[in-house]
Amino acid sequence: MGIEALPQAAAVVLAAGGAVTDALRGKIYNRWLAAGLAAALAWLVVLPVFNALGGDAEWKRYSELGLWTRDAGEGVQVGQEGAAPATTTPGGPAPWEAAGDVSVWPPPEGGVPAPGGDDAPAPVPSFGVYLAKVAANAGLALLAGFLMWWFGLWAAGDAKMFAVLALLLPLSTYRGAYLPAFPAYVLLFNTFVAVMALLVVEMVARIARQTVRPTEDEAQVARETAAWVRSHAGELALGFVGMFFLFLVIKTLRGLFRDVLVDWTHLDVKPAIYLALLLVFHPVVRAMRDRRVLVPVALLTAGYIAYVAARPTKGHDLASVLSVGGVAGSVMVFYLLYGIYLNVFDFKAVRVWELKPRMILSRRTLEVLKEDQDLLDHKMGPVGPDGLSPDQVEVLRRWWIDRGKGGVVWVSRTFPFAPALFVGTLVTVWLGSYVVWT
Repeated sequence: MGIEALPQAAAVVLAAGGAVTDALRGKIYNRWLAAGLAAALAWLVVLPVFNALGGDAEWKRYSELGLWTRDAGEGVQVGQEGAAPATTTPGGPAPWEAAGDVSVWPPPEGGVPAPGGDDAPAPVPSFGVYLAKVAANAGLALLAGFLMWWFGLWAAGDAKMFAVLALLLPLSTYRGAYLPAFPAYVLLFNTFVAVMALLVVEMVARIARQTVRPTEDEAQVARETAAWVRSHAGELALGFVGMFFLFLVIKTLRGLFRDVLVDWTHLDVKPAIYLALLLVFHPVVRAMRDRRVLVPVALLTAGYIAYVAARPTKGHDLASVLSVGGVAGSVMVFYLLYGIYLNVFDFKAVRVWELKPRMILSRRTLEVLKEDQDLLDHKMGPVGPDGLSPDQVEVLRRWWIDRGKGGVVWVSRTFPFAPALFVGTLVTVWLGSYVVWT
C-alpha cells in the first residue's frame, strides 16, 4: 500500500458524506464537493514533492501513467528510476497484455527496447504527462456526468460528485482494468452495478415485508407491478431481440477490427458495450416496432443461431450465443427493475400546499398533466432533472386546484445515486477493476 491510499481514503469519505446527505436531505452540498476538490488539488501538489524527495510515485512504478499512449504502446516500462528495461520479442504483445478482451493493468516491471535499437534511450515517465492524463480523465468524467444530468439520469450534484471523485482517485486505482482514454469508466460502471443491486435489495425487502406482515398498500404495489410488467412485456421482448442483434453486430465488428482499434487507440472496446447498450435501448425499441426493421433483425438473428449450431467455430458457437444472450438479458433486467421503480415505487403523496421547489414530479403526476399539453409546453414548461423551480410550483399548484385534481400531488422519491456512487467508489478502490464481467 503506497501513498495513493491517502487520496483513495479521502475519496471514500467524500462519497460516504455525499451518500448520507443525499439520503437524509435529498442533496449533495456544494461545500462538501468543494472540500473534495480541495483535497484533489492538494494531492496533486503533494505528489511531485513526494517524488522529488525520493518517494515511489505511481507514474514511476507504472510507466504507462507517465508516458503518452504512443510511447507506452511500444511496451517501454520503467519499473524504478534508473532501472534497465527488460526485453520481450519485438513486435509482440506488450508484457502486461493478457489474453481476452479485458485490459489488464498495471504491467509488471520490464518492457521491450525503445524504438531505434538497444542503445536508444527509453522514454522516461514524467509528472507532466501524468498530470495531463489526470486532467483529461476528470474532464471526461465531468462531460459524462453532465450528459447523464442532461438526459435526466441523475441530478447535478451526482454529476459533480462523479467528476470530483475522478479527479481525486489516483490513476493506479484502476489497476485491474485501466482504460487510457477514460480510466474513471470503471467507477461509472461499478456505480451502475450498485444501482441495480440497490433496486434488487428494495424489491426483495418489499416482498419479504409483504410476506411477513401483509398490508393493503403493499398488495396494491404488487398488483401495479404485475400490471406494469404485463403492459411492457412486448417492449421488453423487442428490446431483448434488438439488444441481442446489436451485440452480435458489435461482436462481429470487434472480430474484424479489434487489432486496428487496439493498435491505434490502445483501447479495448468491450468495456464500453454495456454503457452503449443502455444508452441506445429506447431508440432500438422504437426502431423494432417497425416491421421493416423487426422482421429482418429477427430473421438474421435466428439465422445466425442456426448457423453456429450447425457449424460451430471458436468464438461463434452456442456458448457464445448464451453469453450474448446473458449480456442482452442483463440490460433487460436493469430496465425492468428501473422501470418498476420509476413507475410503481418512485412516488409519494404530498399535500398540494406543501409542494416545494426542487421536488421532482413522479410519472403518476406527469400522466395527469398530459391532459393539458399547453401547460407542459408553455405555461409551466419542462421540469429539469433538479426538480421544480419556484415559478413552476406556483403554476402547478394553481392548475391542480383549478382542475379539481384533489388535495395531494405525487412527487418522486428519487433514486439516491449518491449511495450508489459510494458503493461504486468503495468497490473500485478495493478491487481496482469491474465488480462483474462477462
